[in-house]
Amino acid sequence: MDGKLIVSSSPHISSPVKTKNIMLDVIIALIPALIASVYFFGPRALALVVVTVIACVVSEYISRKVMKRPQTIGDLSAVVTGMLLAFNYPATLPFWIAALGGVVAIVVVKQMFGGLGHNFANPAITARVILLTSFALRMTTWVAPHAWQGTVDATSTATPLALINSG
Repeated sequence: MDGKLIVSSSPHISSPVKTKNIMLDVIIALIPALIASVYFFGPRALALVVVTVIACVVSEYISRKVMKRPQTIGDLSAVVTGMLLAFNYPATLPFWIAALGGVVAIVVVKQMFGGLGHNFANPAITARVILLTSFALRMTTWVAPHAWQGTVDATSTATPLALINSG
């Protein structure tokens, strides 16, 4: 053997692709879902996404500042978390609950455990579970697609088979 065995922490192989590029690709991939949510559930769905994304970005900025860690809002991971979390909300959810979900996702689930890559669970889905247990009625009050326009041609619910079974 010519070389020495080098023991170091990961990553062992580096790539020119950075986190910001990956997160930007994810945001671009989520745009069709955003367009569909606005089409089916109206401008309020877009407002929920905006509120949640702002809450996530501001929460990340403030928490990093308070913890005296370098800022990471430029990597766009908070934007992705905000979009994914907002897509899990009913369109009628109050904006303050949406913002609270963003704070929980970023501060409690992501930043308190070290930031991106160190969190114990997916921040968006964990925040959804916390909101679901805290605000069960508001988190399970779903509206029919196109109800914002006054026309309904489909039903959206968590368990449509239970509705069919009950008559």
